[in-house]
Amino acid sequence: MDAFIRMVPGWENLLLGVQTGVWAALIGIFIVGIIARQLLIYLFPLIMKPITGKVDSVNEFEMRSRVSFGAAIAGWVWGVGIDNLSEYSLNDTPIILPLEYEFWLSAFAELTFLIGLVLGLMHMVDLVPKLITWWDDDGVLDGTEKTLVSAIESVLRVIVLFTGAILIADAFGFDVKTLIAGLGIGGLAFAFAAKDTLGNLFGSITLLLDRPFSVGDWIKVGSSEGEVIEVGIRTTLMRTSADTVITMPNSTLVNKSIENFGKRRWRRYQPIFYLDLSSNADSLEEFCTGIWGLVCEHPKTQKHGDSYARVSSISKDSYEIACNIYWDVSGGNEEKDAREKFLLDVSRLAENIGLEFFEPRMRASRE
Repeated sequence: MDAFIRMVPGWENLLLGVQTGVWAALIGIFIVGIIARQLLIYLFPLIMKPITGKVDSVNEFEMRSRVSFGAAIAGWVWGVGIDNLSEYSLNDTPIILPLEYEFWLSAFAELTFLIGLVLGLMHMVDLVPKLITWWDDDGVLDGTEKTLVSAIESVLRVIVLFTGAILIADAFGFDVKTLIAGLGIGGLAFAFAAKDTLGNLFGSITLLLDRPFSVGDWIKVGSSEGEVIEVGIRTTLMRTSADTVITMPNSTLVNKSIENFGKRRWRRYQPIFYLDLSSNADSLEEFCTGIWGLVCEHPKTQKHGDSYARVSSISKDSYEIACNIYWDVSGGNEEKDAREKFLLDVSRLAENIGLEFFEPRMRASRE
């Protein structure tokens, strides 16, 4: 910088209270900042290629963000140049850069840097859903994942804007400590006034991070039961078996036990068959063995080691055959179909063995 200013003819002459050599240095700093901006705009796609090269539809993101980051790098170069310029003294003639010039030029450079950086980071937030979609197994976000992405984007934007506003205020000489203290007191008052809304907001973040259920799961919360159809920032919607919709505040869900039927690895079925007291013991044993065979052969059963079909009780009217079966099915209709086939097979088995199911009216007629 010293040599550059010396090269300017008549550098010590004053123009608007500033030496002409200093004006030439300021113009040079400005040009270097513009060159740095153009260079970053050119190199930005290459720098981001390891990330954006794996994600489709990021051209718009690159176009907007590289302009913002280009402005940020230009502002940074201007700020560094102005700071260095104010430190020089040539021979016995000091550089004349009035404090007003230095303050406003430095503030302009820092403001350009901060605004460009904040806008660039805001554009980076727009890339979050694209990256999450790419990382997702099926490449398609469900309702819960979309809500989580929306919450993450909102939180990141608030952080970026708040931090940027504090830094910009500091650039213009505001008392940042007093400002933060005032915002803290105001934030406490706001939080107290909107505690229910904030409770639901943080509740939704907890639900979305813990993932106790997903859209499409059938859950039970207290006396409410239904299918989750939407997980929002403030509430969760459930559709009941009566086709009504329950709106459940997320803060309530966080503080209650949630029974998720959609997370079941299997479905347990425990039918009891009542056979007439006149049934032969050998036939009953053959019947239990036959049911066990039906369970093992059924394509939709599992955990055969924990399944059984046994005579559990002899009442005054009938023999009771208790069964324990585990279905490997994914939905209610599929389970109903499997049960129907099993019960019809049991009925055919009893008929082939010659056993009769207990029926009070038939027994009364025989007596």
